[in-house]
Amino acid sequence: MFGVAGWMNILLVAGLLLAVPAAPAAGPPDRGPDQSGRINPGLAVVDIVTSRGESVDSTRVDCYYRLSNELFNFVKAGDRFAARFELSLIVIDDDDYQVTAETIRDSVLVDTEAETGVMDHSRAKLYTTYLPPGKYDLEIKLYEQETGNQHDMARSFEVPDYYKDRLSISDIQFAGLVLEESSRVGLERRGIRIVPNLSRAFGEDHTDMYIYYEVYSDAAEEAQQPLSVIYTIKSSSGREMLNREEPLERQGHIGAYSGRFDTSGLSQGVYTLEVEVDDRAVRNRAKSKSEFHITWRFLLPLSTAKNFREITEQLRYIAKNEELNTLKKYRDAPAGEQKVALEAFWKRRDPTPETDRNEHMITYYRRIAYANEHFDDGLRKGWRSDQGRIYIVYGPPDEVERHTWDRAYSHPYQVWHYNNISRSFVFVDFDGYGRYQLYRVY
Repeated sequence: MFGVAGWMNILLVAGLLLAVPAAPAAGPPDRGPDQSGRINPGLAVVDIVTSRGESVDSTRVDCYYRLSNELFNFVKAGDRFAARFELSLIVIDDDDYQVTAETIRDSVLVDTEAETGVMDHSRAKLYTTYLPPGKYDLEIKLYEQETGNQHDMARSFEVPDYYKDRLSISDIQFAGLVLEESSRVGLERRGIRIVPNLSRAFGEDHTDMYIYYEVYSDAAEEAQQPLSVIYTIKSSSGREMLNREEPLERQGHIGAYSGRFDTSGLSQGVYTLEVEVDDRAVRNRAKSKSEFHITWRFLLPLSTAKNFREITEQLRYIAKNEELNTLKKYRDAPAGEQKVALEAFWKRRDPTPETDRNEHMITYYRRIAYANEHFDDGLRKGWRSDQGRIYIVYGPPDEVERHTWDRAYSHPYQVWHYNNISRSFVFVDFDGYGRYQLYRVY
């Protein structure tokens, strides 16, 4: 069993909303785990950051996670609401061997019923362990003490070997704030205070993107040659959005560095940040890169939309033709104008315009995220499939019939029953590859 640094509450910046329902009048937002017991990815945010440990076979692995209150079933506790649970974090290696695990009992206590359905950004946790280089899975198992229900999710990650080269760089840690001064805010790493951004999402109210990273060099202690770093930001298409070179102060064998970037000029989408360090003392360069999101408060990267074009295409199930034509006119417009156009679209569908939370939009994008995860047929994204379309429009079916063989059909098929609209949908896998196509509606 490997050492565990423990658990701690941390302040987080950069909140995300989740997104929205579908075409006929949608019911209440989808909550909690799906029918299989798996946690909806929109309700648990996980980030894993690795850095050099004290020995060759010991890499530090920081697992940050944050759970939404929507995962729990709350009970009345006097004038407040309480939920009790056990959370297990299990690390499995590439040979399916459990190498470390930690279980903690915890509870959530809130003052109002409304708070039971939100993401509490002050409840982020940190689990630290030390692992040798290799590939691993992090399994998170949530057990509700009140109901006895267990839900789970998994995340694959790789632990690099930071000792094999004369120069190497840790994972990039994205943050909402980095302070190189004495403070009680965030977490302390080598004299720097870090407020981690688990979602790696920036934009709107959080246009300042901070990062923290470490540089490991085998240069002699008395080395005088300068270090330099090149920061490069690229869009999902590979277009270079930023290229900035800066000198780095040499700090010995291990250097702790931070950076700040203004993201206000970046449109909604997925980007890659590359950090390339040049150490003339060892005549070597090292590079580390990670993805981050630019997202507006009312949309989610969980929609997997990488640009405005895909975002607007995802609205075709609920948008009128004239609305889609209007949005298409903004495809090449500045990010600010695109934002205003989408805000107007969703404002017309907000069932509670007096609040900041648009329940219809939240449910819609959650369904898109679910469709992408469960109905991707290998040829197209899940939200574009027949099953994805029906799920997005009508939500989870009340009953699912699964038939691998039936005399009436020569192919596997499923029947989704929706009691509230008295309708059933038949999906058939004609080619045997799990690509279920809509065959019949009755």
